[in-house]
Amino acid sequence: MGVDKATVTLDGVTLLERALERLDKVCDPVLIAPGAVPLHVTGRRSVADAVPGAGPLGGLVAALRASTHRLLAVVAVDLPWIDPSLLAMLAATIGDGDVAVCETSRGIEPLHAVYSVSLLGAAEAALAGPDRSLRHLIERSDVRRLPERKWRAAGISARFSDNVNTPEDLARVTRDRPR
Repeated sequence: MGVDKATVTLDGVTLLERALERLDKVCDPVLIAPGAVPLHVTGRRSVADAVPGAGPLGGLVAALRASTHRLLAVVAVDLPWIDPSLLAMLAATIGDGDVAVCETSRGIEPLHAVYSVSLLGAAEAALAGPDRSLRHLIERSDVRRLPERKWRAAGISARFSDNVNTPEDLARVTRDRPR
């Protein structure tokens, strides 16, 4: 994008503001793991990545360490259609598992998921290893999958997994946004 995606605006609000507004409906507190970009939001707690430059896994480990709850909803700021109802469904699905993820036509969605602090040890080990992929960590964990047919039956739109990585993506989600 050429800019910090948290500051990109859609419908007059930044992607970070959109994410916080949606997460506030189902999460308390909401932790911000901004990666390498220093980000301070009044009234919000930011956590520094456990290992700088390690990608989403570094933020996940930091958030799991800082969590005051057993479960942690994890989303990427570049998902403009974060769905609080879907996060609640995932929290209800996880049981005593390590992570609950949605299955989509593109596979699992690790950055719109619910993680348990029980995953912290495995996440720290992955962070110390050569493969820092969230998908790889999930596949080696006690994962609970929410099949697409179930979340669609609940009226959830597949838009929750649309992300904004390029100016063209932003133009597409702006053009195709729900009315």
